[in-house]
Amino acid sequence: MSDDATASQILNQVEFYFSDSNLLNDRFLFTTQNANDGWVPIQTISQFERMKKYRPIETIVEALRKSQELLEVSENGEMVRRKIPLPKNYNEIQLNINKRSVFVEKLPTDATLDQLLEFFRTIAPVNQVRMKKGKDKKFNGSCIVEFRNAEDAEKLVAQQAESKTKYGETELEIISKSAFDESKAQKFGERRGNKGKNNRKGRSTEKESKDETKDETKEESKEESKKRDASPVRAEEPVRERAD
Repeated sequence: MSDDATASQILNQVEFYFSDSNLLNDRFLFTTQNANDGWVPIQTISQFERMKKYRPIETIVEALRKSQELLEVSENGEMVRRKIPLPKNYNEIQLNINKRSVFVEKLPTDATLDQLLEFFRTIAPVNQVRMKKGKDKKFNGSCIVEFRNAEDAEKLVAQQAESKTKYGETELEIISKSAFDESKAQKFGERRGNKGKNNRKGRSTEKESKDETKDETKEESKEESKKRDASPVRAEEPVRERAD
């Protein structure tokens, strides 16, 4: 791999760590930068799982100095922080993330995070990929992709009406994140509605919905805690695998 390609990978990964999408949800990184006027030791970042392969540490420092908008490196080359303060309106941040995100199905279940990142970057600049997992903890072939710009997400969804995006020879199913959330809410509502028709069946359905929600919440919480190891720009293995 060329030096420029390596620098680009480093910069993409660390800019993801400090992005709106990740930083507010990454307790360790958020707490560290909060206690140091926004600064985080580059030595600390170099120990994140996805950063250990970049050595010597000076390679990381030089790559981060190339950040044009998001990051700044201290004069002594030991620390890095955001140039732009974090937005204070968390709800607005989440709304904007949803606008630039899509839900994708029918991906190969043996695909890796790096392969998915490489694929979706051929479409448009990507902030993160969150790989969905089933109860067996294995990738289920679906993911949420957050692009850098909402326009890219909207364009990709609109294109599906004319020509479906393919991964290899397989046509993918792609919808907006908002449509995905609405579909999930509708399915949950339908399950709850069955309770009125058949009390016993309803109790079973409601338990199933609660168990599913509980499992998903637990899994997402676990992925959040690993996000630094996941994607640069989050695998939920986010996908949300720790972007370390």
